[in-house]
Amino acid sequence: MAYGNQPNDTVQSDTTNPWEFNSLNMLTVNQIAFVNWASGGESSLSAKVSTEYDMSYKQDRFTYEHQGKVAFGLVGYIDKRVEKTDDLFDFLWSANHEAVEHLHLTGLLTFKSQFANGYKYPDDSTLISTFMAPGYANISIGLKYKPKKDFQVYFSPIAGKLTMVLNQELANKGAYGVKKAIVDTAGNILIPGEKLLSEVGIKVLSTYKAKLMENIDLRTTLSLYNNYTDYNKDNRWNIDVDWDTRIVFNINKLFSSVFYIHLKYDHNTMISEYELIDGEKTLVSEGPRLQLKESFGLSLSYKI
Repeated sequence: MAYGNQPNDTVQSDTTNPWEFNSLNMLTVNQIAFVNWASGGESSLSAKVSTEYDMSYKQDRFTYEHQGKVAFGLVGYIDKRVEKTDDLFDFLWSANHEAVEHLHLTGLLTFKSQFANGYKYPDDSTLISTFMAPGYANISIGLKYKPKKDFQVYFSPIAGKLTMVLNQELANKGAYGVKKAIVDTAGNILIPGEKLLSEVGIKVLSTYKAKLMENIDLRTTLSLYNNYTDYNKDNRWNIDVDWDTRIVFNINKLFSSVFYIHLKYDHNTMISEYELIDGEKTLVSEGPRLQLKESFGLSLSYKI
């Protein structure tokens, strides 16, 4: 997620107004069709709607910032199957006091989740996520180094992280690191799974924005988190990684091409690995793994 003003966004400000606001709204479309294609393929049409906005208030050495990102995308196939490709709302609030030049005392709150059910496609009967399952809330205090408007690094030695899995079915499975249900030998639930997982650790958040060329804008955000209070001491060296990068190739005032890549690693999120054994899809292992999402498409964009 982007923190700070987006490149090339038009900022509404004047010398007397301490408030600034800007937003970037996009409709991204991808389409592919196959007709009698010998090598095979599946016709599809996908669309994603997204909006990002930034709001800030600055008075003397005090700055208040609020950023948000909302995205939702679907892909439809020729057999009328529809799958979700993007689903996110991500918000940040921060209060900052510039103690010395470029160095701020900062209180930070973030919150993110998704709107709709997610399934283990192509199986649309196995639920893997839904609203507030998972949901993540982080609250922390620390120092932010901001030598210029387009680059900043935030460090907190005391950062609380709350993982919420409010769907009992997923909580019983121990999804996203919560404590799973205790069952008897027949599979009957004796003690339901817990819906909350609280952690305290170190948080690092870095944001960089740049104009690579006249019509090419880069924005990248890296978030690192280490839970040094994990009850399992062997896990205290693990680092959660959340790194997303967006490159916008501006064609004109309305159209642009957007490349997006998102890397994630969370030691509490178990990823299943399957292999075909005797013609059947068989689970061979389960554990934390690097997650990657990448997209490239043509967008209709509107900036405020």
